This record gives sequence, structure tokens and C-alpha cells, in this order.
Amino acid sequence: MNRLTKIKLVLCDNNGADLRELCESADDYINQRGFYGETICFSQSEDVLNYSEKSDENSVTVYLLDVIMPEIDGIALGRKIRERDKNSVIIYISTSREYSLDAFSVRAFSYLIKPYSREKLFSELDECLNRVEVEPQKLSIKTTESTMLLSMSDIIAVEYLNHRLIFHTVNGEKIESAYRRQSFDIQAELILQTGVFLKISASYLVNLRNIQGIKGDEFVMCDGSQYKITRKYAAARQRYINNEVSND
Repeated sequence: MNRLTKIKLVLCDNNGADLRELCESADDYINQRGFYGETICFSQSEDVLNYSEKSDENSVTVYLLDVIMPEIDGIALGRKIRERDKNSVIIYISTSREYSLDAFSVRAFSYLIKPYSREKLFSELDECLNRVEVEPQKLSIKTTESTMLLSMSDIIAVEYLNHRLIFHTVNGEKIESAYRRQSFDIQAELILQTGVFLKISASYLVNLRNIQGIKGDEFVMCDGSQYKITRKYAAARQRYINNEVSND
């Protein structure tokens, strides 16, 4: 399988309440869109600068920056980021339209005025990621006959059988990958890196976002199918519970 493009949403706002709300919205965006990604939250511009020194050619970074901040304001911060990273996306967020023209000097993608709706934020993120042609929701699967793209949201579970991965989908289809003389852990490495799947036994992964609930020692999936959690992987149950609590 091809390496997935990772989305990094880097957020900075010195207002604690605004930052918490933005971080929560960014996490929800990644989860709802099924992206392979993470949010990184900072309250100080200097911390963003230190972070921007790290480069990852397999990721797309979107900076969401407050404009009015002490020490280094958002516009100056954007210029410094541009010196190090010319390809990242910058979205400004402010209570004032005063600096909107300055935002163009750092090639900002957009300029949001507080208070903004979650729908507006999601729309801006959708548009900017569409423009950079990011499609991290799909896995490239090599079968014996061809290579196909499968949306992660369509996957219920991944089974390991006879050195092949079998993808169980929401419509009941089973897609079998080509034979590879590798262990399950090696073949499933990129899938697990998405953070969307849980390993529940020596030969099964389930899609965290397609779990409907827990019944005894089994996950009940959105299509009604059930997958047993073996004793060795009991931590998967708690991880699912923790994920549900954090999304409430």
C-alpha cells in the first residue's frame, strides 16, 4: 500500500478558551472526515516557530493562527514560517478585519473573523485541502488483478489470512489483497498509523469509527457484524471507550 498523506493542523491562540474550542473543532474535523492526521495546539508563537523547524515530506501542514498575540503577532509569525516552509497552508483567525490585507503578504489561504461557526471552519479546511489535492481517506490496495482505492470509512474490519489482507466493507463485500510473505503487523503497519483502526486479535483490525457498541467481549459494528476482542488485546476495548468519552 502507498504511504498515506498525513494532515497536521497546527493551532495557535493565546486566548485559552478560544484555543480549547479551536482544538476541539480541529479534532472533530479530522475524525468526521476520516483523515489520517493530528492536531497540535500552542498558546505561544515561539512554540509554533520551534515546531515549524520540523519537516515531514509525507504530510501537509495547515497553520491556524490568531493574529493579535503578544511578542510575535500572527502576521510576523506567518512570515517566519514562510521562511522555513513555503508549501504549508496558513489560515488566520482574528476578532478584527484590520490585518486582512497584511495576511496576503504571507500568502494566507483565508482570514476568518471571530466568532465563526464550526461549519465555516470545516468549509475552509475542506477547500484548502481540496486545493492541495489531499485524499488521505483512501487506501491503495494491490490485489492479484489490479490496484484499487478503498475509502477508509467503508472498511469495517481487516482480516489476516494466508499472508493476505481481507478488507470487510460496509456493503458486505470482501476485498482480498495480493499474497505477501510478511507478517500481519508488517502488512498492517500503514493502516494502524492512521489511528483509525484497533487491533483486537492476532488476525483482525476493526475500524474505530464504524463500531456501534460493545457486547461482552465483542465489538458490534455498524453493519451488525461482531468481532471478538481476545485477552491479549483487551486494551482495545478501553481505547474505544476513551475515544467515545473524548468525543462526547
